[in-house]
Amino acid sequence: MSTAACPSQSRRKDQGAGSRPAPATSLSRRLAWGFLVIAAIGVLGADIYCVCTLSYRLRERTDQQIVQTHRFRMEALRAGRDWYPAQEDPASVVTDARGVVRLPTGATSPLGRLPMPAALLRERDGIEQPLPVPGRPARALVDRLPEGGYLVTARSTASDEATVRTLVDIETVTAVPLIAALALGALWISRRACVSLREMSADARRIAEGGEDPSERVPVTTQPPRELQRTADTYNYLLRRIEEAALRRRQDENRLCELVEAASHELRTPLTTITGYTQLALIRALDDPRRLDEAMGQVQKETRRLISLVEDMLLLARLGHGGMLEQRPVDLAQVCVQAVDRAQAPGAPRTLRCEVESFPHWVEGDRQRLEQAIDNLISNVLAHTPEETSAQVRLGLDGDRHVIDVIDDGPGIAGSVRDRIFEPFFRAPNSSPTDPDLPHCPGRGLGLSVAAAVVIAHGGSIGLEPSERGAWFRVSLPASAGRRLGSASPQLP
Repeated sequence: MSTAACPSQSRRKDQGAGSRPAPATSLSRRLAWGFLVIAAIGVLGADIYCVCTLSYRLRERTDQQIVQTHRFRMEALRAGRDWYPAQEDPASVVTDARGVVRLPTGATSPLGRLPMPAALLRERDGIEQPLPVPGRPARALVDRLPEGGYLVTARSTASDEATVRTLVDIETVTAVPLIAALALGALWISRRACVSLREMSADARRIAEGGEDPSERVPVTTQPPRELQRTADTYNYLLRRIEEAALRRRQDENRLCELVEAASHELRTPLTTITGYTQLALIRALDDPRRLDEAMGQVQKETRRLISLVEDMLLLARLGHGGMLEQRPVDLAQVCVQAVDRAQAPGAPRTLRCEVESFPHWVEGDRQRLEQAIDNLISNVLAHTPEETSAQVRLGLDGDRHVIDVIDDGPGIAGSVRDRIFEPFFRAPNSSPTDPDLPHCPGRGLGLSVAAAVVIAHGGSIGLEPSERGAWFRVSLPASAGRRLGSASPQLP
């Protein structure tokens, strides 16, 4: 190995390590962290609001006291009265134009020995709202006197600031334990809430991995929260769908096995006959021309049977996978009449009639396949009913759909097999053997399944209707969009 390949490999390793997903955080931790952030924001917001509100109220009270005292003393000065009553707070001083104190009164601590520049006095003159005193914890209000001096009234804010600091200390001491307690409580509650989810997930995993009872469902405690109930319902719905899918898969597998077995059996019979006559011909056991002609005729008959079987199976496979058929105007009345004519054997004791109502009957489809479907339904009657049985093919309208009824007065179809009558290679237990020379060989169990596939491919439906005697097959096909109302009706027998 060359050393030049080592850096590229190390880079690939680094990229692979960097592309690994970060470990997932549990839901309980996410809930706890989310609640912690919300609680911290709420507590801190409440603390800040309390501090700001208290500070504003204290400043408002101080300003009101300063304004009231200042107005009282200003009026006394202007009236020439004894304007300095004994008051401790707020304090007032009278200065000259340069800011030098001429006369103090009351508690002078907010203003004592504090130089008041003339520029500051002139700037604050006329402002009716007290303002902070630079360099001192106090607020002051300034007004100019008639003789040119200034009256300055101030009040200390040291006690107010101490009160606010005390509140901040109290909130700091209480907020941290409160937030910690809320976080622990949120973590405990979230874990308690997630216990049921973890148990539910464990039950679902155990059921999915395969339990003794395939119909087992996720249990739910009594009076669960709505979210937990919805989660359990979702789990159970998913398990039910999985069970139904597994059941359908097993049924499809069983049906496929039965189909392969039946197809193998049907294919083996003609192949065995053909192989036997072929071997006789190879060993020259058919030197007699008459015997050779009989053997070749039997081989030809079995070959036709084999070809018909394979074609029906290919048609079922193609239609089952959405294969397209021809889309041309087809006269169903003509199809039904010709099908009855083909099936009516001369001199047969069976009575077979065709009745057509409400002309015309045009559909869009494949004429050859529709003929095959009707022939299969009639051949089913011929194959599984006694010779003296009468039958009829009836064509009519039901709204915007054409309805074809094939009805006989034979022994009928047992109720236990009615649901499977259209399955490929299915034969009723009491079905009688048929002549393989009949059209499409319905005795193989493919006639009805082919008819059903053709009808469904044309957008129609086929079913077995309830009847007191015999079998009643009903085919429903959608009418053509451009139905030909002026077409001549066929001649019925």
